[in-house]
Amino acid sequence: MTRSPLPAVQGLARTASLPPPPPRPAAAAQPPMEAVAEPRPAQLAQAMTARASESAQLIRNTTLSLPTAIVRQLKDRARADRTSQPEVIMDALSSVHHDLGKLLAEREQPVVSDGLFLRKTSRTGSSEPLATLSLRMLSSNIDAIDELVSLHEAPSRSALCLVALKAYLAT
Repeated sequence: MTRSPLPAVQGLARTASLPPPPPRPAAAAQPPMEAVAEPRPAQLAQAMTARASESAQLIRNTTLSLPTAIVRQLKDRARADRTSQPEVIMDALSSVHHDLGKLLAEREQPVVSDGLFLRKTSRTGSSEPLATLSLRMLSSNIDAIDELVSLHEAPSRSALCLVALKAYLAT
């Protein structure tokens, strides 16, 4: 059983030439550099506010290194409250933000010298295994956490969130 060949389709032959792309629209004429006026402070403030509001809607990835027991409690609390893990962290920071300096001072590890090196000792005597918690949060919320880190001179974002979560999850 043989089939008859299909008729050739116009425009698909190897020798067919394709039409050129449509012409690009003409760019708006740029004023000469001397003619560009310096932006006024009000315009700069408005432009910065616009950029800040745009970045506030951006979602960024961040990670925290927390003890596995705290990560487990965090996940359980998020499930029980029917909310996200970042929401639990933000709730924890909001609920104890006035006491963060005191909580960080309580967790501060004493420094001991062995004659040659300075070492931080653990208060518990054994270190808890750590887990990495990956989160997606609004950029403005990560910036707010970072401001709390610098305000309270916390060693890291993870350390700040750890003391807040320990106090919050204990309630």
